Amino acid sequence: MHQLYNVLNNKQTNITPMIGSISWRSNINELGDQLDFEIALNDDRYFPINPVDIGSMIRLKNEDEIFRGIVVSEERNGRNSMNYTCFDYAFYLNKSKGIYQFNKIPGKKAIEIILNDFKIPIGNIAPITTLINKIYYDRPLSDIVKEIIDIAEKEKGIKYRMEMRQGKLYIEKQEDLVVKATFRLAENIQPYDITKSISNPNRKRTIEDMKNSIKIVFGDKVIAEQKDEGLIKQYGLFQEVKAVDQKDTAKAKNTAKNILKELGKVFEENSVEMIGNDKVRAGRIIEIEEPVTGMSGQYLIKDVTHTIKNGIHRMQVGLGVK
Repeated sequence: MHQLYNVLNNKQTNITPMIGSISWRSNINELGDQLDFEIALNDDRYFPINPVDIGSMIRLKNEDEIFRGIVVSEERNGRNSMNYTCFDYAFYLNKSKGIYQFNKIPGKKAIEIILNDFKIPIGNIAPITTLINKIYYDRPLSDIVKEIIDIAEKEKGIKYRMEMRQGKLYIEKQEDLVVKATFRLAENIQPYDITKSISNPNRKRTIEDMKNSIKIVFGDKVIAEQKDEGLIKQYGLFQEVKAVDQKDTAKAKNTAKNILKELGKVFEENSVEMIGNDKVRAGRIIEIEEPVTGMSGQYLIKDVTHTIKNGIHRMQVGLGVK
């Protein structure tokens, strides 16, 4: 059973009995998760006093801790309820700017420097060995971290995912974050695969963002090129041209290959509704078999919104190709 706790001035209070509804969301394009909840208010002297305030730490727990963050805003709705919005501790990276000069520092080390400067606890950072040689001036810290990861992904062809767990930041290979999610109708009944509870499936396939020919240029010269002749024959030519600095010319062929790997495909924008499971987070991978739309195989979770109301946990999930 989900429990919500407020921590203020070193005092932890279980506020679950006061909660009307809870929702939390994550999006692959955003660093950090958001949690919203509603507290019922009552003037009765026997009704519990609301301990929540801006700056409170909020913890959502089930079997494990799902969310830990701070209250950043509150909104009073008449006399009967108060709505709160919380963000996890990646919020500080989104709202703070910095100046950094990295001189051929491995990506992992560069990210650790930023996190340590702003006292963001580190859970685990994958071995990002790509050398970062760049000056960042007056940029949000989250943008700097995401750009370092983007540089590494284009060079290595490896996808990474950032997420907060129990107040610590993890950056791991996306391929390692495969969700095997289940639900139980009752404690004495065997668990079922949550994908068996799919409703309202929607699938959109498109070639609007496809690129099947990649050219890397330095100055006015093409220094590397990669094509997928099969995709060109089937769908026509969609070409991408990327300019690089002199320091990146040695990696041009590998960069072209990895950009083609990322963009040389039919894209999908899918969505489903399912029974909720706490393990389903943006950036992770889930296997879907859905006969109505034809979704079949592993899909990237692009965004997800969980809601708990009247004791029922549901989620809306946006999916794309890996």
